[in-house]
Amino acid sequence: MTLSVGTVFAFLLLFLVSLVDDLRQLGAGLRFAVQTLSVSLLLYSLAPQVELLLLWPVLIFAGVWSINLYNFMDGMDGFAGSMTGIGFATLGIVCALRGTTALAGICFLMAICSVVFLYYNWPKARIFLGDAGSTVIGLAVFAVGVSGWQQGVFHWLVPLLVFLPFWLDATVTLMIRVLKRERWWEAHRQHLYQRMALRFGVKTSLFIELSVMLCTSLLALLLVVSGVA
Repeated sequence: MTLSVGTVFAFLLLFLVSLVDDLRQLGAGLRFAVQTLSVSLLLYSLAPQVELLLLWPVLIFAGVWSINLYNFMDGMDGFAGSMTGIGFATLGIVCALRGTTALAGICFLMAICSVVFLYYNWPKARIFLGDAGSTVIGLAVFAVGVSGWQQGVFHWLVPLLVFLPFWLDATVTLMIRVLKRERWWEAHRQHLYQRMALRFGVKTSLFIELSVMLCTSLLALLLVVSGVA
């Protein structure tokens, strides 16, 4: 992943606006506009090829969704941190196997930082990511996914499979809320992981989610090692 001026500015802009949102709630329109701008700047830095211009609407949507789904899923002790650690560690291993050391280093750094964060976020959590942390990690997931795909390190299905426990829960929940004409951007307790936590408790639900994360990540590694992805 190229650390160009555009890439740095994309992350910095998203972080600053999300930090302000943590301290003082901003309107949804402003937040989405900044997120779209950040993703667009990132894409211009990572994938400026003319042949990809037709994919930009889809990629921008995917990037904004990645930012928001991380924000949505930062609600249970240890959940977002575990997905970040396992997800980036898996992508780091893939990148290392394919000889892309720079991208592997970024992934492993993210995984290590997640382990440190989990020390304070493990049940009972003393801190959470907040908007400033969750949105930036969501953008990082998208950035590594696009960068790895563009460099031919892995198929685009690999990051989708690795982070399946996050995006599937968030996507299904969002679709249900939209169909019910609810204010989907507001806080709620309708995610699968939230219902599990209320029924089985946070720790039991977290270990179930951890098992699913490890299974999807191992499946992704198997596809890479076998040459399928």
